[in-house]
Amino acid sequence: MLVLFISLLAGCYYIFVVELCIFTVQLLEAKITFLVIFHLLFLLCVWSYLRTVMTPPAVPPAKFRLSECDKQRYLSERKPEVLQEILVRMAKDLPISTKDSKGAFRYCDICQLLKPERCHHCPVCNVCILKLDHHCVFLNNCVGFSNYKSFLLCVVYALLLCLFTSAVSLYGSILFWTHQLPNTQSKVPIIVLFSLSTLCCVMLLLLLGIHCHWAVDNITSREGESGTWNERYDLGLSKNLRQVFGDEKKYWFLPVFSSLGDGYTFPMTDATKDIEKNAAAVAKDITESQN
Repeated sequence: MLVLFISLLAGCYYIFVVELCIFTVQLLEAKITFLVIFHLLFLLCVWSYLRTVMTPPAVPPAKFRLSECDKQRYLSERKPEVLQEILVRMAKDLPISTKDSKGAFRYCDICQLLKPERCHHCPVCNVCILKLDHHCVFLNNCVGFSNYKSFLLCVVYALLLCLFTSAVSLYGSILFWTHQLPNTQSKVPIIVLFSLSTLCCVMLLLLLGIHCHWAVDNITSREGESGTWNERYDLGLSKNLRQVFGDEKKYWFLPVFSSLGDGYTFPMTDATKDIEKNAAAVAKDITESQN
């Protein structure tokens, strides 16, 4: 899938630059404008893509691994209550509150570590990933805490690139269809480029819409699809976006790491304040109804 994606990108680059801009567009000003905008979006897209592909997934630090003594005891023990006792003793000094459906701490037998908050094991990469979002076949890499920002930017710039390519190739196709340009060998590649870029626009728009929805609610794809998200991670629109893009807005649109946090501890809304607020609202309603 990775090779297929790169091949399609290279083919579309050739058709747009050579067949469309150099051989088809007549006005020099239009050629320059199209090429400058296209290459700006293309470079941003490729930069974001390479950052997402080449950034190693963030894994839990050593403190989440069992000591050699506890590991030997854990591997030799068979009683579930004793196994859980080992994990409870270790977890008391770690920032872990998430448990599995049985109320036990989440332990990865493959990586031999306690799973931090929002950490999951990727069966493809065969490693536990901090704030795992999903494994992407087009990237041949996991998308998680270390590269989620560059992944989002890659989707955004790819969508803008496809929109621009679709619009310009449609312009070229109309010139051929209305016989304002003579039929040349560039006609078929340009029509194919328009079809491919338009199809990619639709798919990327859907993908971006889903991830924008999850990003503004501070939810990963895994949590959103499984319905296991914790509402206390939702800090509000502004703070949720800063969790992904960081506090420095000058870096928001560049594929450089600027996300907040360490990947295994996450700020949460104050549940106590929420409970008190709800209780006060209920008391107010009762008082008003009595009056």
